[in-house]
Amino acid sequence: MKYKDLFTPPHGEAREPKRQCLIWSENHEHAVASIDDEIHPQAKRVWLEFAGLNVIYAYEKHWKTGDWELVEEKTGNIPLVNNNPFKPDSESVFPVNKH
Repeated sequence: MKYKDLFTPPHGEAREPKRQCLIWSENHEHAVASIDDEIHPQAKRVWLEFAGLNVIYAYEKHWKTGDWELVEEKTGNIPLVNNNPFKPDSESVFPVNKH
């Protein structure tokens, strides 16, 4: 499954998703991924948005079923950054964050 597979156009509109999304792991490390990438096994939450909309769609992997669910819609833009703000010295789980 790819990140873009989580996306459904709002209200049935044919909109193009932005090419990058933000992913978070269980330990709150975050990384930027292409929407065409396979969902990383450590991804717990994914933020996606459509071009032309000022809305962020947050999807979360259900702890029990493993299914992805839309859990939040909010106004704004995704801050596309790679880092581990809560444990900066810990081992990164996302390859893009490894130095």
